[in-house]
Amino acid sequence: MSVSDEKRLYHRIKILSDAFMLSSKALDYKVVLRTATRHFQVFTGADASVLFLNTRDEALAPVCSSGTPFSRIKEVILPRSIRLKDIITRPVLDLRYTSFMNTPLIYNRKLIGLSAVFSIVPEKFHTLEHDKYENLFLTMLATYLAVSIENATLMNTIRSLEHSKSEWESTFDAIDDLISIHDKDFTILRANKAVAKKFKMDIRKIVGEKCYKIFHGAEEPWKACPHRRTMETKSPCTVRVEDPHLCGIFHVTTFPKFDEHGKFISTVRVAKEIPNEKMVPEQLIQQESEAMVEIKQNLHLH
Repeated sequence: MSVSDEKRLYHRIKILSDAFMLSSKALDYKVVLRTATRHFQVFTGADASVLFLNTRDEALAPVCSSGTPFSRIKEVILPRSIRLKDIITRPVLDLRYTSFMNTPLIYNRKLIGLSAVFSIVPEKFHTLEHDKYENLFLTMLATYLAVSIENATLMNTIRSLEHSKSEWESTFDAIDDLISIHDKDFTILRANKAVAKKFKMDIRKIVGEKCYKIFHGAEEPWKACPHRRTMETKSPCTVRVEDPHLCGIFHVTTFPKFDEHGKFISTVRVAKEIPNEKMVPEQLIQQESEAMVEIKQNLHLH
């Protein structure tokens, strides 16, 4: 490996590391979107990068851009009726660049968005698309950023709905992840129906109880409690939880919540179950990679 290749590899790994840590460093929705857009631009060596996300009607709309004015593209909408294979293989924007590459962002086997990069250099992204190692790196980047965007989107929605009981229930009761809000005394302030279903309890008997009693069947805080860690650091914390009381394996992330004066008041806890087997990060990456391949290839039938 030449010195230039080593530097390039180091650069790629640094970006992947930053992308992996993004969800634990930045909760602000706009910061996450800007960082994700910039990561794709730098990682691919593109001249411009645009990030699209699904809207409520599942159309793709631009939410952030780097290298080209957002004002030029903000009205572009990719309708739900457009086949994904066409979105991937055709330029989504008319930006007068010589080459482009579209990378789907997939979370839990669902398309949540799209990263589009552009270059004035012909076939700029040929290696990234066709070299298996380069493609794996790109898949890892897309996977990490998809998780970060989903977390930021969830937190953004929670903030907008936190004062409305009816909207909270209608929005978060439809989510399979276990979502709850805990105060500084480990008391559960809110929880969605997924929590009640998991423990086969009336939601009214969950709210007001200590989180360690509901989630771990314990009489005191759990030793590796991410809620406690978030209270100490005032930053997100993610842990892998395998507990007989939960009857499953979960990735649990806690996010800090602050009042209008910047004072810490509670944490939002999101537990995502890992189905069927104990999966290490490499297996999770492989799962998302396979999902991406499946969406790229099998949707040719639609």
